[in-house]
Amino acid sequence: MPATHSPMPARAWIVRLARVCWERKTLSIIVIVASVSTILLAALTPLITRQAVNDAIAGDTTHLPLLACGLLLIALFDFIGNYVRRGYAGELSLWVQHTLRSRAFDSIQKLDGAGQDALRTGQVISRTNSDLQQVHTLLQMCPVPMAVLTYYVAGIAVMLWMSPSMTLIVICVLAALAITALRARRRVFAQTGLASDRLAHMTEHMREVLEQISVVKSCVAELRETRWLDGQSRQMVRVRIGAAISQAMPGATMLALPVIGQIVLLCYGGWSVMNGRIDLGTFVAFASFLAMLTGPTRVLASFLVIAQRTQASVERVFALIDTRSRMEDGTESVEGQIIGLDVEKMSFHYDNGNRILNEISFSIHAGETVAVVGASGSGKSTLLMLLARFYDPTSGGVWLNTTTGQQNIRDLKLTALRRRVGVVFEDAFLFAGTVAENIAYGHPQATQDDIRRAADAAGASGFINALPQGFNTRLTERGSNLSGGQRQRIALARALITAPELLILDDTTSAVDAGTEAEINTALGRYADNEHMLLVIARRRSTLQLADRIVVLDKGRVVDIGTQAELDARCPTFRSLMSGEGDFLALAPAEQRTLWPTTQAVKSDDAHERQTPAGKGFVDRMTRVPERAVQMALAGHGRQVSSLLTPVAWMFVIAALLIALDSAAGVGVLVLLQRGIDSGVAAGDMSTIGICALLALCLVAIGWCCYALQTIFAARAAESVQHTVRLRSFSHLLRLSLPWHEKHIDSRLTRMTVDVDSLARFLQNGLASAATSIVTMVAIAAAMFWLDPILALTALSAVPVVMLATWIYRRLSSPAYAQARLEIGKVNSTLQEKVSGMRVVQSHGQQKQEAARLRALSDNFRATRVRAQKYLAVYFPFLTFCTEAAYAAVLLIGATRSPEAK
Repeated sequence: MPATHSPMPARAWIVRLARVCWERKTLSIIVIVASVSTILLAALTPLITRQAVNDAIAGDTTHLPLLACGLLLIALFDFIGNYVRRGYAGELSLWVQHTLRSRAFDSIQKLDGAGQDALRTGQVISRTNSDLQQVHTLLQMCPVPMAVLTYYVAGIAVMLWMSPSMTLIVICVLAALAITALRARRRVFAQTGLASDRLAHMTEHMREVLEQISVVKSCVAELRETRWLDGQSRQMVRVRIGAAISQAMPGATMLALPVIGQIVLLCYGGWSVMNGRIDLGTFVAFASFLAMLTGPTRVLASFLVIAQRTQASVERVFALIDTRSRMEDGTESVEGQIIGLDVEKMSFHYDNGNRILNEISFSIHAGETVAVVGASGSGKSTLLMLLARFYDPTSGGVWLNTTTGQQNIRDLKLTALRRRVGVVFEDAFLFAGTVAENIAYGHPQATQDDIRRAADAAGASGFINALPQGFNTRLTERGSNLSGGQRQRIALARALITAPELLILDDTTSAVDAGTEAEINTALGRYADNEHMLLVIARRRSTLQLADRIVVLDKGRVVDIGTQAELDARCPTFRSLMSGEGDFLALAPAEQRTLWPTTQAVKSDDAHERQTPAGKGFVDRMTRVPERAVQMALAGHGRQVSSLLTPVAWMFVIAALLIALDSAAGVGVLVLLQRGIDSGVAAGDMSTIGICALLALCLVAIGWCCYALQTIFAARAAESVQHTVRLRSFSHLLRLSLPWHEKHIDSRLTRMTVDVDSLARFLQNGLASAATSIVTMVAIAAAMFWLDPILALTALSAVPVVMLATWIYRRLSSPAYAQARLEIGKVNSTLQEKVSGMRVVQSHGQQKQEAARLRALSDNFRATRVRAQKYLAVYFPFLTFCTEAAYAAVLLIGATRSPEAK
């Protein structure tokens, strides 16, 4: 799978994602209708406010209770609409996430050998996990822009009716918002795409390390692997912080524009009121509309940022779904009984042009055992892949001889071919499950007697019966709780139970002792009868005793075919192979046996970053990870997140101070606007209006700087903590014992991907939003008490109710989210295992069964998250209802306490 990322044509990803959503038409329509209808009523709120203000000024309070009830009815309808919108949008987004994951897995299962060679399990896990989580977040928020845009349109329509000239100010603000969002899009997309690719690369490497944890420990390579992750994670952190810096200024601008609109409206609207062009109620209604824009605009800005990030994720997911096999499936079934196989002038080379096989020809007949020998790199394993049609030959071909004629395997359906041609690979890949389930993998209907007979033939019954639960003993992923020889025997039993007419073995006895090998060879010697034939890739002399004929390969060519005695007499290449020590054939020359690159060939993955002169600019300084945090993680210190926050605590303090200053500036703007209305517009004093507007603009500039800087500092702090947690967690995982890894095999990768990403999102977005909300609420409360204590108490009367609702929500939703985490761990583990063992899945024709198994696990996760989503769908709309009810109470009490009313 290519590591680079190229974007789809403009808006193509939106269209494709919308089509998937539209597959659930009912859900989609409900979400759209609920989003639009709810906000249309909300747009009436400024009109009710206008009427209440004009009535209060006129001293008429008779209609105030009716107007307050109108606001309460709108709040109630808004609660119901928001519940429906959030609930069904969450259900739709989770269904889309589940559907895309299933379709991606279906596409992977159809890949041929070349496609699987290009596939990286880490890429698959990243795209079906982190990227799909981004898609889920985007779709869950999709009703927000629909609602906001509807609110913009409805509000503009109402305002045009009230005052076309003042509406022009609002339109200019909206146009400036759109331009700002569009200009920030391109750069953010490029950076998030690069960060996603780096995350996928890291995930792939972490998966490989955790899968081979025993090798890592035996080589004492824990520190080296941790340092590798440090270098890769640093590069990703730099890109992500760079993306946050790119988003900071546009985000600050989008939040400042509605406030600037209010200031302009104060000046122009105040002048219009003083000149009798509009009444004070109309002016207050316009000011209310622009004030109400601030919250939705903040959410819309967040949505646009998420959309820019998600575009890269969506395109990566669809790129995985669109992956196609270059090898076309045949249309024919195998007709009759297979009585032989002919390989005629077959050549093959990989995409890099390196020729592996060169016009080889040989045949095998029913009742015959043929062995293939050759030095490493001679093409033996490639030959196996071609006979099972994981690849197609570059030229020449393979024909099956049947009782009804001859068929080219290119013309055969892959499922039909692989039912009749069995393969046992050199790497004995076993799946998590019981021993019996692994043996019966290709034959799910097999009885216990069938399973035992296959185990007997493979020489596996002895050690299986000695296991704690015999055939019901559970194996970990890849059978890592068995020895290499035990895994080979179970893999051989898995092939024997299906009794294919042609059985191809790739050195399946290399890891067993001589006595066990003799038992297996005896059983295999009986396998080749009138209905079966055996092709063995041999690396031991004892294996050659099975062979009726031996094919000798050298540098991709067949140099001779004959019996062992004939080849001993006439074939120098064969004699050279037989000169190996002990029972093994001679290996490749020493220069071809290198497992690891030499020291000179190894470069640290962050060497380039360290050798490159560091920039001296603000951006370069802000994208660095604090070295103290890294050293703490490498040393294994910090078992709690709070201790890992210590090295970056100063960043969070600065971000908190900037949030407080931003909130204070925002509250100051509100106070100045209120003073501008009371002391300027109502009193007809244009100079007061001008002073308030000028001071408010200064506070907007301060708030703009504070918001941009706190976004950058919060991003750097969050990404630094994420880097430290990832490094600390990985280092700790590598120190844990092998029994722990065998017990927790399902959750290891989830801890390094989903959990770490969730923590980062909380620190960067959730924590910052919570801090902003708390500081703003405290500041506004203080301002309200300063302006009018009675109205302040009225507005804050909803706080105890909100706190109680929050406590209830946490009690109900926490178990559901915990269960969902367990379910996604199962999905990731299964996906990782089946992608790694895809050739075993395909060779046994289990693609449909594995697809159904993954869909069931993914659907369990979806159902669990839907339950949690229902609680969320009630909680947040209820908070909004409490706010709107308090607003109605303030309007009613405030209007009755106005001087004119008195």
